[in-house]
Amino acid sequence: MILTVTPNPCVDKTLFTGPIELGAKIRAQRCACIAGGKGCNVSRAVKAMGGDTVAMVMVAGPTGRHVVDMLEKRDGVPTVPVWVDGLTRTITTVLEEPPHRQTAFFEPGPLTTGAERRRFTDLFREAITQAELVTLNGSAPDPALDTLYRDLLDIAHAGKVPVILDAYGMIFANALQSRPFMVKPNVEELELLFASRLDTREKQWQAVDRLREGGVERVVLSLGEEGALVASKEGCFHVVPPKIDEVNPVGSGDALVAGFALGLTRGKDLVETARMGIAMGTANAMTWDIGSFTRAQVEALKPAVRLVPRTG
Repeated sequence: MILTVTPNPCVDKTLFTGPIELGAKIRAQRCACIAGGKGCNVSRAVKAMGGDTVAMVMVAGPTGRHVVDMLEKRDGVPTVPVWVDGLTRTITTVLEEPPHRQTAFFEPGPLTTGAERRRFTDLFREAITQAELVTLNGSAPDPALDTLYRDLLDIAHAGKVPVILDAYGMIFANALQSRPFMVKPNVEELELLFASRLDTREKQWQAVDRLREGGVERVVLSLGEEGALVASKEGCFHVVPPKIDEVNPVGSGDALVAGFALGLTRGKDLVETARMGIAMGTANAMTWDIGSFTRAQVEALKPAVRLVPRTG
C-alpha cells in the first residue's frame, strides 16, 4: 500500500465562465469539484493505475468532511483523517472560455495546536505499519508544522519504509535533514531552496547533484512540459515526454510522483519507472479533472517517452 500524506488538502472547485468583466456579477456555466491537495492527487493517480493507496489528510470543519467524502465515495480512496479545529481551505479556480484563462483564489488553511500535531504524528505511526512506501506532499497550513515532514521521515526510517518527498519552502528544507529516499521538486522550488537562478540545464543538474550529495538517493527535478531530470546511482538522464494537446497541467507533477511510487513498490527498474511516471504526468495533462486518466492512455504514451543520458 502507498500511503500519501497531505497536511493541507482543499476542496478544489473550478467555475467555468465566459469572458469576465471585473466588478460585474458572473454566472458560471458549470462547476466541477474534487478533493484537492498534492497527496490526494497522488492517491487518485495510483488508483487510476490499479494501485493500492490510503490518503492521510489533515481536515477541519464541513469542507474537511467534503474532502473525505469525495476521496472515499467518489474516488474509492480510503482515508486516515486527522481532525483539527477550523476549516479546510477551498481553492476556487475561474476558467474563462474563451480566452482559456485561469485565475485561482487560495484560502488559508487552519492553524493547529500542539495536541493536534501530536495526534497527526501518532496516527501516522499507526498507518505506516501497513505501508510499503510513503509520499509526503505539499505545503503546511501552519508554520508550526514546518518540522512535520522531518518528524514523519524519522518515523518512516525507523520502520524501514521509503519516502518520496514533494514539498517546498521551510517544510521541505527541514525535511531534507532526514534524507528522504526520493525528492521531486520543480525548478522554482529549488531556486527558492538554493536562493539562486537555475536558468540553464547545467545549473539544474548542479542543483540535482547538491541534493544527492546531501543524502537523497533519487532526485527527480520536474521541468513541466519538458519532462524531468532524473538522477540516482542507477543513472542520470533527461526524460522527455511526447508532444500532446494540453488540457490542464495541474496535478501532472503529482501523477509523476504516483508513477515513481508505483514503480518502486512493483520492483521496476529506474528506466521503466521514469517512463511510467512521465507517461502518467502526460496523460494527466490531457484531461481536465486531476487523476482522471486511464491505464490504457498511460500505456499508449509510454513508448513515446524518450530518455536522454546526461552528458558532461
